[in-house]
Amino acid sequence: MKRPIPGGLLVAVEGIDGAGKTTVAATLAQWCGERGLLCALSKEPTSLQWGQKLRESAATGRLTLTQELDLFHKDREMHAAESIKPALDEGAIMILDRYYWSTAAYQGARGANVEEVIQFNESTFPQPDIILLLDLPVYVGQERIRCRGDKPNEFEEGKALDKARSIFLKLTSSSKVKCHRIDASLPWRDVSKECLRVFKQAAQQKLWKTADKHAPLTSETLEMFGA
Repeated sequence: MKRPIPGGLLVAVEGIDGAGKTTVAATLAQWCGERGLLCALSKEPTSLQWGQKLRESAATGRLTLTQELDLFHKDREMHAAESIKPALDEGAIMILDRYYWSTAAYQGARGANVEEVIQFNESTFPQPDIILLLDLPVYVGQERIRCRGDKPNEFEEGKALDKARSIFLKLTSSSKVKCHRIDASLPWRDVSKECLRVFKQAAQQKLWKTADKHAPLTSETLEMFGA
């Protein structure tokens, strides 16, 4: 039987393309799985109806800003209802490869009002317990994309990524949600070690909040996170 966390734990991994989000998210999920913790891994845009339309636009040509925002919100609404909320209700650790900060950063780079995007999403969808922002220079991210055999799409153009990165960094100082900037240009061993440290700390804090109501459960699970 997998060990749950009362109330669940929502972790969002954010950053520009090539920062290593998918690898970090998978590494955290694997760490949880190896320790018998109830965990789910997902990403945005999803492979659901609206997410597929967004993925198609990345290859065939970008939609208008209004269309993109509408599709991202529709995709997130379905994602939250069918995956995120059910997982959290079961006490799972839900790890997301991109969430609403990416919408604010990438659509903000096109001219969307970043503050309005953040306010709408935080008032409509589950807020993360912790956001891991993987930060690195745009040229490093683009080089990684090319090294893995991919060609940057319209979402990954240099000027747009510079703007997106700037927005991500501004969000770290203004966000109401706990966030942690991680230097993703460092060797992978250092990046993964820091991400795991921050993740474990966030899990400990969530467990301590529920310790009075779920003492037997949290005391066992706390040991998993080194508390």
